[in-house]
Amino acid sequence: MENKELIVYICNHGYGYAAMDAARTAGAGGGTILHGRSSLTSEHRTFFGVTIHPEKDLLFIVCLQNQKEAIMKAINEQYGATSEARGVIFAIDVADSIGINFDSSNLKPKQ
Repeated sequence: MENKELIVYICNHGYGYAAMDAARTAGAGGGTILHGRSSLTSEHRTFFGVTIHPEKDLLFIVCLQNQKEAIMKAINEQYGATSEARGVIFAIDVADSIGINFDSSNLKPKQ
């Protein structure tokens, strides 16, 4: 089986679901969105020129290594650091996993 990657996308609250839609168009089978809060005390702090807002969406997508670049580009084109989403995205190698299956027959909804 091909190596897997975990794509992590962090953005201003309200953009996580739209970013997931963009990821699906690039081949992502699904993801998990969590809502969080920045640990910074002031809403107007900046980090590398990007304003940091306290409410965040965190999108996690596990994909095959050969899908990573297309998914990350699709999200970044519409919801990257220069957009209103102020999204940052990175990927981490997944060393091991249980319960994640990339067989396309298992991704179809049951009738």
